[in-house]
Amino acid sequence: MEYVFLLLIAVGLAYGVGCLGRTRKIGFGLAFAISLFNVVIGLIAVLCSKKIENVEPKEMGESL
Repeated sequence: MEYVFLLLIAVGLAYGVGCLGRTRKIGFGLAFAISLFNVVIGLIAVLCSKKIENVEPKEMGESL
């Protein structure tokens, strides 16, 4: 049971790092994948990645 809890925490942290990667050149997918392997390395990769210019954050529930 405790392994499931730790797995959920790890996936949640990886999702958070992936969300940070959305506005960077690394992108959500790669940031999330690296963070699943190691959250600290994923966070460093996202923070070292350059920001994408002219990114407007989308509202919740807004469709393309």
